[in-house]
Amino acid sequence: MALSTFTWEPDFAWQLTCSRRVNITTFETGKEQRSDLGAVPREWLLSFTDSESVISEIEAFWEARRGPVESFLWTPPKAAAAIEVRFKKDNFKSARSGLKLGSIELTLREVF
Repeated sequence: MALSTFTWEPDFAWQLTCSRRVNITTFETGKEQRSDLGAVPREWLLSFTDSESVISEIEAFWEARRGPVESFLWTPPKAAAAIEVRFKKDNFKSARSGLKLGSIELTLREVF
């Protein structure tokens, strides 16, 4: 089955979180030994402000993936190629301003 593609452009500002898993062993002498257990999947907190119809499309895409269950393709800002991601949470924040404008906030998490 081919993966769906998330094509909406986020607002100008976004947040990227990168981290690594590190095992730290502290000895009785107080010295530490650290070992790298690998990268943690990257996460992007994205905000979208657009017409009510576009926000509804993003909500429908989230619903079709059953929230964080099904992965999909997405091209991060300033990236050349799409990567496989999924929604991090089983909910999202969405708001409407009148009948014509809306906003939504989502977190995408990289799939290894």
